[in-house]
Amino acid sequence: MLRYDDINDISDGKLYGADDMVKADTAGCAGCSKCCESDMGNTIVLDPFDIYNMTLATGKSFDELLTSFQVELGMKDTIILPHLKMDKGCTFLNEEKRCSIHKNRPSICRLFPLGRIYNEKGFDYFLQIGECEKEDRTEVRVRDWLGIDDLEGHSAFVMKWHRFIKFEQKKVREITERAENEAGRIETISDDDLMTYAGIVGDTERIEESGIAGYRKAKAAEFRAGAQENVKEVMKTVLRSFYVDGYDHQADFSQQFDSRMKSCLSELRHIN
Repeated sequence: MLRYDDINDISDGKLYGADDMVKADTAGCAGCSKCCESDMGNTIVLDPFDIYNMTLATGKSFDELLTSFQVELGMKDTIILPHLKMDKGCTFLNEEKRCSIHKNRPSICRLFPLGRIYNEKGFDYFLQIGECEKEDRTEVRVRDWLGIDDLEGHSAFVMKWHRFIKFEQKKVREITERAENEAGRIETISDDDLMTYAGIVGDTERIEESGIAGYRKAKAAEFRAGAQENVKEVMKTVLRSFYVDGYDHQADFSQQFDSRMKSCLSELRHIN
């Protein structure tokens, strides 16, 4: 389940819809657990629905999944997201080499050996090649392979989450770039302009204390440090909103997710 920059490195060259037939059926992976035993680093990224299902299956909170070293937090494409701990294989693999949470397994596991590729309208499925050890796979309808009761509803969630992740990445990038631009301006403007700036923001005494050079360096560092703190706040807000705060397993996931999305976006608007 490695990830590649070019889909042609892993795809069979075709794209599939939910009702297409694809040679993905592994017959229950009988006698094989190679993918679950592999060191796949941080590639099995978990979305909020995965955590909803995993906490239901295990009876553990998200914090308990972290402290039991079954889930880890890691940097993925500039933001922090949870992933399965896979450095020594999946911890949910039982003594019989079978998945102990199979009914509630993560989406990436459910997809395999399929993957998703996103486009402007949504996403398509593709068949990974050279990843699954089972060579005698048979054809199966994509929706049957996924085994998700409300596939259309789940697909809508997947797209909402995908767009939100893009939004979070953009916000982090904008915070960082804005601070870097401000720091760069402070580092390059003339001494006279810097004196004027200090007067406007009420920093005249700081210049008198540390001198122009010292103030210039400290002020640029402040912009960068402030950006780092704001980026951390963005990531903490997202993790708390969608992962740390427990879900009600007696209530509909989609409604809870939509409510959390609304609240999280409201909080993120105040972080600049």
